[in-house]
Amino acid sequence: EAGVAVMAGDEVPDADLASRRILIDPVRWRGTAGPGHPAPGLTAFQQAVFSDRRLRLRYRHGRDNRVRTYTLDPYGLVNKAGVWYLVAGHDGDPRLFRTDRAQSATVLTEPARRRDGLELAEAWETLRRGIEDIPAELAVTARVRDEALAMFLRVHAADLAAPATAGPLPELEHGPGWTTVELRFRSHLAAQPLLAFGPDIEVLTPEDLRRTLADKAKATAALYAPWQDT
Repeated sequence: EAGVAVMAGDEVPDADLASRRILIDPVRWRGTAGPGHPAPGLTAFQQAVFSDRRLRLRYRHGRDNRVRTYTLDPYGLVNKAGVWYLVAGHDGDPRLFRTDRAQSATVLTEPARRRDGLELAEAWETLRRGIEDIPAELAVTARVRDEALAMFLRVHAADLAAPATAGPLPELEHGPGWTTVELRFRSHLAAQPLLAFGPDIEVLTPEDLRRTLADKAKATAALYAPWQDT
């Protein structure tokens, strides 16, 4: 399964094929911070899509940063508010891959094996609804120290409900050096990774999540108490 050379000028797809292989969706995902990084391997994705070839993809997943390798059957590319996604079959089922998370992408000589009768638009609609219909039940307001803000936004970009707001909340006396963030989580358990930022983040609302995190922090401090005076 060798790689395929860059698409030549006379292989540029016609308008009908392009309309079936490329979609533009200008609406941002709920809770995202904005466009991702440019995709260095977008040419390979285009080659696979328009030459009807399989694609070998090494891909870094956003939640756990693990890199996995897939052999995919491309349906097409979607530009979602400035971020490019590949819609491709894996083991027969359409899946979604952000192109800027690709570690490498190689077009194979083997023809793509798409599901009969399934077009990009239908596959995208199913995948899009599957993501956007997931409930985000827990609304969280927090403040983050400005020194830790850049790292916090990278780690929790998918949890942001609105752009971060510099400065203190009007009704609270926080002082300078903090930025207010609005977040969405599916549960209290899903919000507990906020504790990884220690004193660089304070949850302001809801009150029950503040108590949950305070109890977790207290239990952790008690666990290490024997070493505090050594």
